[in-house]
Amino acid sequence: MRNLGPERFQSNRFIRKLLHLADASSTDIFYDLGCGIGQLCVVAVTEFGVRKTVGFESHRGRAKKAEKRVKKLGLDDRIQIKNEDFWQSDISEATIAYFGLTESEEDVADFEKKLIPGCRLVTLFLPFVGVVPKEVDYPFYLMQLPFTKTKSASLWISTVLFKKATFEELYQELDSDKEYGYDKVTFKRLVKERLINE
Repeated sequence: MRNLGPERFQSNRFIRKLLHLADASSTDIFYDLGCGIGQLCVVAVTEFGVRKTVGFESHRGRAKKAEKRVKKLGLDDRIQIKNEDFWQSDISEATIAYFGLTESEEDVADFEKKLIPGCRLVTLFLPFVGVVPKEVDYPFYLMQLPFTKTKSASLWISTVLFKKATFEELYQELDSDKEYGYDKVTFKRLVKERLINE
């Protein structure tokens, strides 16, 4: 297990924003890769009519709460909660996936192997370093498989900050965002490896 997300849950307004950005509909199969108590899965099914959702939660207590909620709401025929590490699981059925953790070095390559072409992957606070998002509705970034990649620092930073900026301005903004906690050492290493400062 790479890491466990914080016990912080998105409000329904943010969940709707995320699902609108992904253009979720009745033809989709949605995977929440760190589902907490399963609220995103519930909204995807009840408000967006998503055909099926699968929520992965590594924390046993949260997974049990999610399973009980889903069963109590009578949605266990369309929502499945798995108490397991999604990196060790088959997630290739997803047409939409949500990943709310900070990026690790292997994430881009692993998602390219595990998700099907056309799958929409939504991340929180940042797109993957060097991957150009297809659409943005901050704090959510939508990337689609196969990923559109760039080595241009100025292009990538402008998709993150919505303006032209330097690396230093990017770091200052990320450091000043109280909601965003990230592994600065890993992030700087990814930036150095994947982007060229023009």
